[in-house]
Amino acid sequence: MNTPAPKPPADDGLEWLRDIRRAMSAECNHDPRIMGAKLRALEKQYAHRMFRTRRVLEQVVSPPTVPVAGAGE
Repeated sequence: MNTPAPKPPADDGLEWLRDIRRAMSAECNHDPRIMGAKLRALEKQYAHRMFRTRRVLEQVVSPPTVPVAGAGE
């Protein structure tokens, strides 16, 4: 069954972002492989501007263990 995706509300304030995504997709002839290659090339070009969050995410996902009072008795 091929049902269309539900349309988001018209007043969610994100139409500007959808317009950008549509334009980017059209530039790549709506081909996800071309889009991926283009985005990877831009990532390399602007590597000095990239912010990596891996260490921060690791701290959030696996916080340091704190001993619980009475747990080892």
